[in-house]
Amino acid sequence: YDVTLQSGIGHASPIYDLIRSEANLRDMLNAMANTFAQLPTGLAVFDHSRHLQSFNPALADLTGLSPEFLSRRPSLIAMLDGMRDRSMVPEPKDWKGWRQQIAEMERAAASGQFEDTWALPGGQTYRVSGRRHPDGGLALMIDDISSEIIRSRRYRADMELSQRVVDTLDEGIAVFAPTGQLVMSNTAYALSLIHIS
Repeated sequence: YDVTLQSGIGHASPIYDLIRSEANLRDMLNAMANTFAQLPTGLAVFDHSRHLQSFNPALADLTGLSPEFLSRRPSLIAMLDGMRDRSMVPEPKDWKGWRQQIAEMERAAASGQFEDTWALPGGQTYRVSGRRHPDGGLALMIDDISSEIIRSRRYRADMELSQRVVDTLDEGIAVFAPTGQLVMSNTAYALSLIHIS
């Protein structure tokens, strides 16, 4: 019960609903924290002054920054400088110019959404996304897309190799999709079309 005294008169009212609401809120926040802790995406939430307010364990893994450093609520620039010291950002020739690009990223994210792909010196590739957060804050998400990039490069290399092999054949070859669209052909096929026309 919540008891208030005013002018010598006492008033008591039950606060069960308030206690239940606070418990539900705590449970929801714990569930969200557990969910964020399991995400492979690094998540950093910055306030309106661009100081880190919350993060998940994947952020420490992907940035190389210690949880102790991140717990000190560094600024976005301090975080990026720390990542640079660990070769976890692209290494531009002009660091000051790159920091200017980061400021532009902040503006783009603050007005909606930002996305960029970072090729890191160690060979990894990160997709970095920024989104506006309530009250002028910024949510930054980092995904390691290295395996996707490797698969895509292998696929392109396989397709180029297939094309080179098919081009060595003297007989004209054309492959059509079920829709009737030409998917692949060789040089001999292209030359036969020239001769027909």
